[in-house]
Amino acid sequence: MHFILNYIKVRTYKMKALLRKNFIILSVWTLVTLPLANAQAGWEATWIERFDGTSVNWNNWTAQTNANYNNEIQCYTDDDSSALRNYDVSNGTLKIIARRGAVNCEGLNNINRPWTSGRLNSKDKAEFLYGRIEARIKFEELRGGTWPAFWALENRIAEQPIKGDNDTVNWPNPGAGEIDIWEWYGRNGSSYITNFFNTGGCGGEFRPQYPGGTSDVQDFNVYAIEWTPDNIKFFLNEQMVVEHDISACPQYKEPMFVLINVAMGGNIGGAIDPTLDTATMEVDYVAHCVASSANGATGCNETTPMVADADGDSVADSVDQCPTTPANVSVDSRGCEVFEEPQQAAPEPEAASENVIALFSDWYDNIAMIDYDPDWGQATQVTQVQYEGDTVLKYSGLNYQGTDFGDNRQDVTDMDNLHFDYWTNDASALAMYLISPGPQETPVSVALELGTWQQVVIPLSEYASVVDLTNTFQLKVTGSGTVYLDNIYFSKNVESTENTTSSTNTGSASTGNTGSTSGSTNTNTSTTNTSTSNTTTSTSASNNTNTPTTSLIGSDGSGGSLSLYWLALLGVCIGYRRRHLLN
Repeated sequence: MHFILNYIKVRTYKMKALLRKNFIILSVWTLVTLPLANAQAGWEATWIERFDGTSVNWNNWTAQTNANYNNEIQCYTDDDSSALRNYDVSNGTLKIIARRGAVNCEGLNNINRPWTSGRLNSKDKAEFLYGRIEARIKFEELRGGTWPAFWALENRIAEQPIKGDNDTVNWPNPGAGEIDIWEWYGRNGSSYITNFFNTGGCGGEFRPQYPGGTSDVQDFNVYAIEWTPDNIKFFLNEQMVVEHDISACPQYKEPMFVLINVAMGGNIGGAIDPTLDTATMEVDYVAHCVASSANGATGCNETTPMVADADGDSVADSVDQCPTTPANVSVDSRGCEVFEEPQQAAPEPEAASENVIALFSDWYDNIAMIDYDPDWGQATQVTQVQYEGDTVLKYSGLNYQGTDFGDNRQDVTDMDNLHFDYWTNDASALAMYLISPGPQETPVSVALELGTWQQVVIPLSEYASVVDLTNTFQLKVTGSGTVYLDNIYFSKNVESTENTTSSTNTGSASTGNTGSTSGSTNTNTSTTNTSTSNTTTSTSASNNTNTPTTSLIGSDGSGGSLSLYWLALLGVCIGYRRRHLLN
């Protein structure tokens, strides 16, 4: 297989070179005629905080009074009314004021702190998935020791406020990643920081320079990001300063909330100037917008048209696939209600019982002597629940979880696939291990789809180079969040001419080490239920009309696309040869 892959790569490189030779004029023309684009033109606002009242709007913000990080020395408060308040809303702006003055910090169990300050976040009140996030900010103090910031966190982080909606993830794991849109500190004032913190090595730090030097920070500047599933761009005053490809990043695919704060001292702020008594960050507005073809707006601010949103779910009518969502429910990026658990049973399996070795399914006779919750020191909580009369395994707080049939080991060499159904609304990773004694084990990772039952079929050939298929005795699932599993079984491939109503997705499976596991395989082979060709099939089942499909990680699309690719290249080569013959 490695030889085949290398051969394909070599042939592809040669053909790409031929394509470049034949189409170089077109490429140059494209580069010359494309304008240098900065901010996208066309936005509609879904949410904006104008700070046009006389106090903090607590419907939009939470004062994060128990934040205590990075060796900072301030006490964050919720004071927006006293003479020594840390938040002052007046004249259409918010002022976050850090003040020198010792206090027993209520949010930190009354420990003594020499400064007070403010830190606001929009968690559970204003959260955003993709689009443009923007704020207009100035910072009035150039002396050392200050550390103001405008940034964002993924919304499952275990930080105040704790709502109990799976916000149990520790920074910066999936569900708790960070994007720094603007951080500044006085010790290096002529630039500011943009950065990422996550577990996937996505993005990186970049420090844009202020055109006019350090004093620019004392003027209002517009800081923004434009965020898609594949890309994040950072902007200073409508000029893009850096761009990051996040298409392969496992994080930044779920809602984030914004934060604004002034920290004092700490790892970045450093030593505080002894002559400094107050430091103020002034915020004109904070806003979120979605891309729109209805106008030419280049920013996301107080003049940006508000999005048409008939059901008030903060998803524009133009992209809302569920336009009558009930009030006060959580929705996904499509505008459809997000449920905490399945709303129906998993789909009925299609495999005949004589072609199945069942481990967990109400549709088959499961093998005897199987333990669905062996004590392996895992944090996962396992229960069995029912939907429409069908029993389902529920993994809560998944880190890893085993299924043990060591007292009834299975020879699965006559089988072709391992099948299971899953449902999750919050997992960021999921992998299935098959294990034989040793232990000999290797995972196959699944490209997750949220909110619908997904059928996954893993060819046993994905495990065969590591696992002894004559003597399997355990499964292990690794991942995160809450995951529901059903219809776990081994199956044979059987030719069938029956029509099905399920949608399928074919592609190559990719395996790799996930968690603390020995062994892995890079074999990109797989099988379908209708032939013996090397194709993995995973199927989505849902009552929704917009039914997504799940694929194993590494899926690149169908063989049909590859065939068209070769045909197109063949046409180019024939034309190229004909040109030489004519000459």
